[in-house]
Amino acid sequence: MSTATYRRSPRAIWRASSQLLVVAVPPGAPTRIAGSAALVWAQMAQPVTIDELVARLAVSTTVPAAAIRADVTAMLTELMPLGLVEMQP
Repeated sequence: MSTATYRRSPRAIWRASSQLLVVAVPPGAPTRIAGSAALVWAQMAQPVTIDELVARLAVSTTVPAAAIRADVTAMLTELMPLGLVEMQP
């Protein structure tokens, strides 16, 4: 079990609907992510481990955690280099 936590950057500005997340850290360009990205983003208002994040999303979407873990990990991996998500070991 990982103890690293993830949170959205406090410098990020964002808008979300049920099917789209648009987020940026100025002066960077906005990033648009469709699908359930807004659900992931909402869960990262406070620091959360990947295990906690996946478990919460599994409950809210009724999709097994094993089925969504790779997608959640990929999203975090995509957003961290853009400065949109921060990881703390």
